[in-house]
Amino acid sequence: MALEDKPTPELIQEHRKYLGDLWSNTHAKWETIDTYYNRTFKLWPDGMDRPDWYIPMRSRALVDHAVDHQLAFEPLVHRAPAGIGEEHKRRADQLEPALKAIMDEAQLQEPNLTWKQVGKHLLLYGYAVVEDGLDTTTMQARRDKPKKGRSEPKEDFEGRMRLWEHRKKTMMPFRTRAVHPARVLLDPLKKEPRLAIKHTYRLSQDLAELTQARAEQRGRGRPVEVNTWEIKDNPFEMVLCDEWWSDCWHALATDAGELLFVEKNTWGFVPYAHAFSGYGQEPTSISEIDPTHMAVGLLDHALESLKAQAQAVAGRHNALIEATFNPMVTTGSADELQDQLSRSDIVEVANRGEVGRMEMQQLPSWMFESEQWLDKDMELGTYSRSLAGIRDQGVSTVGQQAILSTSAMRKFVAPSKQLEHLAGRSAEHILQLIDVLDLDMYVRGYEVSSTEIEHDYSVRVSFTLVDPVLQLQQREMGLREVQAGVKSRETYWSADARLEDATGERKRLLEDFVRSDPMVQKVLAQEVAREVGLLELLEKQRAKEEQDMQMGATGPNVLEQSILGGDMAGGGGGMPPAAPGGGPQRDPRQPLTPDVARPSRVGQEFAG
Repeated sequence: MALEDKPTPELIQEHRKYLGDLWSNTHAKWETIDTYYNRTFKLWPDGMDRPDWYIPMRSRALVDHAVDHQLAFEPLVHRAPAGIGEEHKRRADQLEPALKAIMDEAQLQEPNLTWKQVGKHLLLYGYAVVEDGLDTTTMQARRDKPKKGRSEPKEDFEGRMRLWEHRKKTMMPFRTRAVHPARVLLDPLKKEPRLAIKHTYRLSQDLAELTQARAEQRGRGRPVEVNTWEIKDNPFEMVLCDEWWSDCWHALATDAGELLFVEKNTWGFVPYAHAFSGYGQEPTSISEIDPTHMAVGLLDHALESLKAQAQAVAGRHNALIEATFNPMVTTGSADELQDQLSRSDIVEVANRGEVGRMEMQQLPSWMFESEQWLDKDMELGTYSRSLAGIRDQGVSTVGQQAILSTSAMRKFVAPSKQLEHLAGRSAEHILQLIDVLDLDMYVRGYEVSSTEIEHDYSVRVSFTLVDPVLQLQQREMGLREVQAGVKSRETYWSADARLEDATGERKRLLEDFVRSDPMVQKVLAQEVAREVGLLELLEKQRAKEEQDMQMGATGPNVLEQSILGGDMAGGGGGMPPAAPGGGPQRDPRQPLTPDVARPSRVGQEFAG
């Protein structure tokens, strides 16, 4: 059966079984990885009576430090113009901050930060899946325009209309989820698979709302086949479901084979994207497809070293406990000794050698060096501890540490590129949904519609770790290159200052230039004087000056001289410039001749 044909319950179960068997080994390996990340793995083999309650944090710290220090989670959007010309460039610059605002808002709509969680999946499991979707509740609220009731007061209806207009413009219906990679079954050999099955549990209440919404759409003429889900006793009952996606169809069925709905995929894409971390390698001799060899995370090949290190730490800690609470020995009655110790710290014995402490085993020094060998082995298999902010032993200069950190950071080049690709695909899906559904949105002060998209969904997303010191040096060097004429301002804004809206910045610079014009400043000063209630007094003063000028007296205009000053209003008068210390500044008095003493500056501000 072709993917263009309408899916049936039998086909959905067949596809789910095939992909589930394909990923079964990988999912089993991830369950083992979870025990190391959550520190619940078995420390000792069965049958060994040894303490296993203490497991060090090394297995979890390896992943968390790598995610926190090496993978950024704030997306930076880059959009190329859809055509040649300033108008296309302006639309591209306007779309960049708007799309970034949408992605940031969608990330905050989820319980966990989406891109931080995606980075953790890449490093922990060696594989990550991103799900893009629309919130049906939000879309329904945007779509349903309020209707006035018969006896509803006019004020109440107008309030509901204003609220609906606000929600229609500001509601953010897009959702970007870092779904657990074991919940979604995709073809591991295709970067953009045409088939996806989400195999997970859903609440009975959610199934009822989903099917009811489809039934209402069918009532409005949309071709949807739907079987409304009936809530039985518990609305919070967990129901195992299969959500089936292809380029042409979207269906939902229960694990028991009950088809809930089938509809056309009007979005035009499968709303899932996946990627491997790049640490895996397909083996030479293989008889079947097995993504286990490709889904390799940081801990996969360090499990034995992590267990050995945990056993070493637990063993030394147990020796410390035994040495600290060294039991007592006696040649007499142990019960009598216990009874004496319970009454007092002083023990009465006939012979000094009758009571003593048990002789403890002396651990050799090489046992304490064994953990260093394990640490070196784990660093070679994972990443250097310098990336976690720990300076290597023997490194004394900042330059040496920078060289080592730069070399160690190359370990995360492939996961970073995969993360950027997944975010880019998600951004393209958002643009495609805005264009296909003809949405007009206003998010965080930015307006976006299908007009700015121009039916071109290509976009690039990057995640950059910003070092404040290096960024300052880069910006200073960029300013010198701009002054030397070897770099444009727009290149400086995008490459050095990390500014997205170059067209907007150019417009704001022109606005500053316009505001610096003397005539504009004069008009603005008049408006401010009117707001504070001083314009009437200034007009009276101006009329008095005009009357004095008619009588032969001359003087500067009060508005230009008193408010703006001579320099701002374009005149030559005005207050003298301020002195560096805050007081008035005058030219120093010069002596009449070289033989005449130079007068002191003290008190010159009071001189006539």
